[in-house]
Amino acid sequence: MKASVILIRCSRNKSVFGARTQQMNDDDWWRTWAFAIDEDRANREGYDLETVKGNLYCTDEYPGCPYCGTKSFVQCNKCGKLTCWNGETILDCQWCGNHMDNIVEASDKFTVSGGDV
Repeated sequence: MKASVILIRCSRNKSVFGARTQQMNDDDWWRTWAFAIDEDRANREGYDLETVKGNLYCTDEYPGCPYCGTKSFVQCNKCGKLTCWNGETILDCQWCGNHMDNIVEASDKFTVSGGDV
């Protein structure tokens, strides 16, 4: 079983956290755990270089964001990075500042690359 960590930035306080993901088959990844991490350590650990491609679900045990508790996120249509999502229809990407509006639903299928933290 392949495991990876993806980085998500909290929409409430802009802090970065890691979400451990586990590949169950070719297209299905499951978020199993989340943990607070500072940006320098995330880079040292190489989490900014991880790529996950496919469906990205969460297990029942997944605790969500360690800062705001949400289990949902939105992927920025500009930089491709992830920001916590609490059902807002308008949200700014906490990585690049891109203003996203008319957010109406979440998708399960993603290609997520780390990039610079």
